[in-house]
Parts: sequence; structure tokens; C-alpha cells
Amino acid sequence: MVILELAKTEADTATVSGASSLAPALQISVFGPLTIRRGGRELTANDLGGPKPRQVLEILLMNFGSAVSKTRIMDLLWGGNHPSVALPTLESYVSVLRRHLQPGTGRTGPLRTVTGGYAIDRSLVDLDLDRFETLTKMAGQEVEPRAALALLTEALDLASAPLLGDELLPAWAEEERALHAARVCLARVLAAETALRVGDVGKAVAFAGAAVKEDPLNERAWTALVLGLEGNGENTEALRAFDRCRRVMDEELGCAPGPSLREAQARLLTSTAATSDRSDIRGPIQVASETRPHPAARQDTGRLRILIVDDHTTFSDLLAGALDREPDLQSVGAARSVTSAVSMFQELRPDVVIMDLHLDDGSGLKAAELILSQAPGTRVVMLTGNPSQEALRAAASMGICAFLPKDGALGVMLDTLRHAHAGNMIVNPSLVARWGTGVPALEPAGQG
Repeated sequence: MVILELAKTEADTATVSGASSLAPALQISVFGPLTIRRGGRELTANDLGGPKPRQVLEILLMNFGSAVSKTRIMDLLWGGNHPSVALPTLESYVSVLRRHLQPGTGRTGPLRTVTGGYAIDRSLVDLDLDRFETLTKMAGQEVEPRAALALLTEALDLASAPLLGDELLPAWAEEERALHAARVCLARVLAAETALRVGDVGKAVAFAGAAVKEDPLNERAWTALVLGLEGNGENTEALRAFDRCRRVMDEELGCAPGPSLREAQARLLTSTAATSDRSDIRGPIQVASETRPHPAARQDTGRLRILIVDDHTTFSDLLAGALDREPDLQSVGAARSVTSAVSMFQELRPDVVIMDLHLDDGSGLKAAELILSQAPGTRVVMLTGNPSQEALRAAASMGICAFLPKDGALGVMLDTLRHAHAGNMIVNPSLVARWGTGVPALEPAGQG
């Protein structure tokens, strides 16, 4: 039980343990889109009052059980450039969160006020990220390999989706994802090594292959992959894996593989020398889990094919990954400018184009106009931070299907991509609120 230091007011002198019986328990997932279960009701990011309140909650969840100062939260929310009303605005966000997360309990629920800041009471919240960390820690302490492998497998299944899937833009979320990705990669390596110890070479190859894809410079991952392939009788593939490891380490680090890998190579060469010509192992490795077909080759999958146009490379990469995890969606490419958007559209002929309003060489409206002039039935979904009414009217007149906030919830974006069609302008309610009156009739996103 974590006891948090509370703000020194009469209303807030109770400890966490003294208030725990009054607050509803929350089950929260931060892997993939943010989801929250309170009793029998499931909340999503859209139920938290907008992107900023959602991000406040996520920042606190990334520091699960620890206090985060108001100054630190404001720095993360506004990138160190606080508006003049930052403090009361932050406090209003927290008030909104409490109404949704712990109705009727005020400050005695899971979101606690502490001296100078806020914290999540970990005794009142079941967080999937915390479970992942607990499972991996237990596996590291577990002496029996099969039990350790079961714990690591459970942890990696839990973390199969990316951390903070709704947050494609904020730098703090990107940093959290990078740190978490390193922990996941380490867990995969440990799982692969443990699988080798218990003789489950299939799992070893799968875990090691995923770790190599995540971190091509991880020699432990390469060692587990080569040994797993060797143990599975795939000597030629094991030699190809060694060859790729050798080249990557030489090009990136200027060094050679270590003794364990060199010993494995020697065994593999000896075992294959009598039955195989060495010439068949000089090509690049083709690990099944690492291959990705060229976008132009994925025409008949039955999935909605989507071209991303955005000059923010990290955003495009994260969004592409999110699309490809959906069974009915797939990314077919990413462009960064008006010129490349038009040329890639001509080459790939996607079903939907998701377009940033502001690009390196001009407006996304110009790119949309050129695309729609060639293929009027194409669905174009526009992303923006704060579009003008003039941009809205121009988009509606040329046949753009939707306007969405770039910092909005990923689930809403995916649903809009599925359901937007020519002839109806879908606009997220958060953008409509900024325009006020005097705009064309709109169909709010997520309303049907």
C-alpha cells in the first residue's frame, strides 16, 4: 500500500489507505488506445474531456504511484511554453478527470492531490503497464525456467500493442515509448534465452526474431536467434542470420560477433559442409517475422488501403503501425509533401488518404485538390490542430470527407477512416466548438 503525502488542508488530511474503501476501483490499459473500466462501464479517451485532460491522466499513469508536480505536468503539456492561465487550466483538467473517473468521491478517489501536484493511488488502480513490469520482475527472480518463461510470455502478450497508442505527437509520449520499447526488447531476449534453456526452440526463434527486428545491434538477441534456428535444424537459415548479424555489427559498430556466435557459426559450417554448397548462404537473411511486402504488392487483401501524408515522420510511422494492427486496415505508404502525395497516390491508388493540413511545400488542401481532380471518389481525411472556417469551406467544396484533430483519440480516427465517404463532411466535435456559428452543416465525428 502506497501512502501519499496530501496537501495540508483539513479536507485532504486522510491517507490513501483511509480513503480507499470510498473510491471505485479502476482497470486501466495504456497499451494501445487508452481504455478505462470503472465497475461495469468502459470509458475511452473520448470520455475524459478532451486531449489535454487525457494527457494529464496518462502522465500520471506513466509515474504510477508517484507524485508529479504541477509544474512538471504543465511543462509536459505545453512544452515549457505555459499559457498565462496554465495553473488554473491544469486544475480544471484534473477536476474534469475526477468527475469522469471517480464521480461522487471528489479528491478521495484514485486521482489524488499531493503536496504541489497529483498522483495515482496504485492501490485503487489495476494498470496493465504495472502488471507488465511486475511479471518481468518476477520472471527475473524465478529460478525455475518454465515458470519464468510462462511469466515472460504473459508479460509480452500483455504488451503486444504500443504504449500510449492515442498519443502520436507529444514528445513526452515518444520518450516513454522509447524507454518502454527497450524494456520490451529485453523481455523478449530473456524469453528467447529461457525458451532455449527449456528446449522450446520455436518460442526462442519467435522471441529472438522480434527482438532483432526491434534492436538489430542486440548481440544477445542474435545469439538466441542463431541458436534457436540451429536447435530447430534450420542450419542454412541460422548461417544467414549469423551473416546478417556480422554485417550489421561491422557496419554500425565496427566490430565482429562474440565467441558464442562464432562457435555456433563453426558448428553450422561443419554440419552443412557435406550436404550443401556454401554459395546458397551468402544472400541476405529473410526472417519471416521481419519481412514486409512492398505496398504495391498488397492489392487483394480485403483491407482498406490508406496513404498517410504528413511531414512529421514519427507521427507517420506510429500511425502506420496502428493501421497495420487493425484487421481491416493497412498502410500502403507515407508522403511528406504535396508533390510526393500526388505522385504516391498515382502509383498506389489507395482507398483513403489521411492528410495533414500543413505540409513541407504547401497546404494539404492543395494536395487533396490535385488528388480529387484525378479520382473524385477517393476518401480524403484531413488532420489539423486548428483549421480556419475558410479551410473548412474549401474542404467541403472539393469533397474532403472529414476534418479531425491531430491530437485526438486514435480510435475515433480509425472509425472515421472506416466510415467516411464522399458527400458527407465529418468534423470532430472538438473542432466544431472552436468555430462557433456561421459554418456549413456538419456531421459530427463519432455520432453514428
